Amino acid sequence: MDLREQLAQRPTFEEAEKGYLALLVELRDTIDAQAPGLEWQADAPSQRSRSVCSAPFDTVEGAENANYSIGRGAKGVVPDERWQATVDAMLVPLREQGFSEVTVLQDEPGAHQVSVGDPATGARVEFGTKAGTILTLYGACFLPAQGS
Repeated sequence: MDLREQLAQRPTFEEAEKGYLALLVELRDTIDAQAPGLEWQADAPSQRSRSVCSAPFDTVEGAENANYSIGRGAKGVVPDERWQATVDAMLVPLREQGFSEVTVLQDEPGAHQVSVGDPATGARVEFGTKAGTILTLYGACFLPAQGS
């Protein structure tokens, strides 16, 4: 199967974006339930950037990916004693959406960051807390709907 055919098996860019935005809302709500008091810098998630895909899909005409976040994250931090419970709670909806590869990027008092990837598509979610709290989804590569 060639690269375009592989992407054609995936949802459209627009369908994927809708799912990604809904996932970020669910993750934000999960974080808030575990660590109340965070002040998110936007009411809803949105697309931060959109670009052509990276290898191996960089040669597929029209293929794009995008990154999403809820503003610039949140003011406030997830307390050390709530960090692991928050990550564990987030893994439930993430795993339901195919995000299963957990990589701890930082784990020390007052500074935590984890990346959870989708091995089927290469998408990943990064969640961290230090001076504030970040939640970013780096989307996979998709083809736009016909006529877009």
